[in-house]
Amino acid sequence: MTDQQKAEAQSFKDAICEDVPDFYSRKSRDAIGRAAGRYLQSVRLTPTELLHSTRHQRAFSDAGQTLMQAVQKTAIAQVKGTQMPVSERVRRLYELTDSLHKDCLQKLEKEPPAKLDKGNLPDLMTARSGEKPAEHAFRVRAVLTETLNGVNDWVKKFETLYDLGHTITGIEAFGHFDPFIAEILRAPDAAKNIFGEMRSTGEEVERLMALHRGEIEPFQAPDKPANAKKFYTLAKSGYIPETRDVILRLLVRALESSGKLTNGNLGAELEQVRSIYNKMNTPNGFLGGDECRSALEKREASLLSDETIDLVVGGRIEVPDKILMALQLRKGAISEKGLDYLSRYVTSVMGQPDFERAVRNSEGGLEDKLALLAKVFKQARANKFPPRIEDRICNIVEELQASILEQSDFYKKLEARSATTAAKALKVIDLLAEGTVVGSGNVKIARKAAHDFMKKPDFLESYLADSSDAQKKKAMLKNLEQRLKAAGLA
Repeated sequence: MTDQQKAEAQSFKDAICEDVPDFYSRKSRDAIGRAAGRYLQSVRLTPTELLHSTRHQRAFSDAGQTLMQAVQKTAIAQVKGTQMPVSERVRRLYELTDSLHKDCLQKLEKEPPAKLDKGNLPDLMTARSGEKPAEHAFRVRAVLTETLNGVNDWVKKFETLYDLGHTITGIEAFGHFDPFIAEILRAPDAAKNIFGEMRSTGEEVERLMALHRGEIEPFQAPDKPANAKKFYTLAKSGYIPETRDVILRLLVRALESSGKLTNGNLGAELEQVRSIYNKMNTPNGFLGGDECRSALEKREASLLSDETIDLVVGGRIEVPDKILMALQLRKGAISEKGLDYLSRYVTSVMGQPDFERAVRNSEGGLEDKLALLAKVFKQARANKFPPRIEDRICNIVEELQASILEQSDFYKKLEARSATTAAKALKVIDLLAEGTVVGSGNVKIARKAAHDFMKKPDFLESYLADSSDAQKKKAMLKNLEQRLKAAGLA
């Protein structure tokens, strides 16, 4: 079952109606739109219009097997996983739809809805004394349904709703217009024909986020189609919770598509995926819920694969740089698959001879090689790997660093240098203080070497040899104390 089929099945379960008023809820109207979608699209009708017009209801019922198919589709989804037979739920739904039609007929015969115009709209929209909210909503939406009767084009329906509500009552009065607009936008290509289409998937995602949040200005609307500016105005100022939900659906669809988010390389694409993820991960929850989160996680996982990883981490750069890049990428991973893949990538590459060979042959002297390994070590510690993997990476670094120090005979050569005892000691102290020597074994050896130099009788004398007065000596001793603390020697 596809994600779309799962969403549809869940929508039917979320919209189980047991009484006539239940049909008017947002979830029920959504389910009606899915169950009878083919018919509604063919006649350019929204579920809200169907619920508020006996004329539309009769046409729906008379359209061959359309009603029967919609009822059966709904019943099958709603009884799945329960003990209720499908036939029983079908019977109950027929009873409810019959009651809905009779209830609607009674209300509309009592007060036939008039079409809205600039003269009667304020009176027809205003709640009457003693009128309950549900009664008011039905009456107003029946009037809007009558106003849209005969308008058989989605764009024209939007124009009618927008122009009436905006020019006469202001954007803030769009509460009753909202369901109609939301249901219009669910139609294929309706959104594209109303507020346009961006050049790339990435631009579309950014725009949909801005539209949903109302963080968009009418002047940002494209010149075409003609209604784009109207929709941007609505998104900026209107009370349109249902329409914003549909914008989220469009956002999910865009993220689930195969279109790239950028025109850059795979590294830029990954960066954009994570940037969008961070924007959507708000203190009030993830924008678009699990669907958007899952879509972004799938995008990340597709970028972090055996086929793409070398391009993502920089193409033909040196192996140690690839490791550093992969570790940096892992810190920003948004999915478990991304974390797991990058963990395996790092441990795999570091376990191969190419890694050691590349470190040994890297440009620079011994200290540069030690510093390179220290970077890998620190990045691994900062990555919050599972302990077993972190230990494996750090052990590889520590052992390689120990091997390089041993083969270079670093400490013996340092002892033999024609430099002062203080200069030799400070060389080791600074390596420790800067974190260039890593791993308990290597640090222990380095600290012993530093202590051995500091124990020599001429250490302090040679250290203070350039100080000419007491004040300068005091400052130099203070500096030495700080360096020793940083090196873990004080």
